[in-house]
Amino acid sequence: MIFWEKVLLKYPTKLQASEEDAKYLPIVFSKWFVAYDQGERVIFARIHNNCVWSIPPSKTWTNYDTSKDISLETLTDLVPYFHQVTDFDLYIGRAKYNNKDIIWTPIHQWKYHNNRTVHFNETPTEGTNSKHSSDEASNKSNPDEDTAQVEDLLRQAETTVTSAIQKLSS
Repeated sequence: MIFWEKVLLKYPTKLQASEEDAKYLPIVFSKWFVAYDQGERVIFARIHNNCVWSIPPSKTWTNYDTSKDISLETLTDLVPYFHQVTDFDLYIGRAKYNNKDIIWTPIHQWKYHNNRTVHFNETPTEGTNSKHSSDEASNKSNPDEDTAQVEDLLRQAETTVTSAIQKLSS
């Protein structure tokens, strides 16, 4: 059983999350829940198979297993292309690229507000894909290309998360 599942079992009573709770969640967390622990309302979140926690209104996150605090820099480094964007908000997932507004989507990629994928023209950060579609204007979808892109995204996510786990463990 992975560690995240153990934490889920330890806290069977999940509280209804509020909009206020969501304000404390960096966009890098794939899953999360709210529960009471020792009389405190605690947010538990998943990074890969690890669990972190925080007690609002603090935005400090602690590794559940090691009790080590996780720096904002470590969380930010989990976001692909972070070093190529400006005005980045880790909690909302908004930034600018080439002076254009972009947003981090639930499927873990950067999009412009017109829903087009952002194609970064610089060398990607560690764990990100350097291949980009040459036909950006086309809305046609090729199933083989879509499958390849999904596989690439999964590999990117795995590499990024592995790197983050190594940083969290050190």
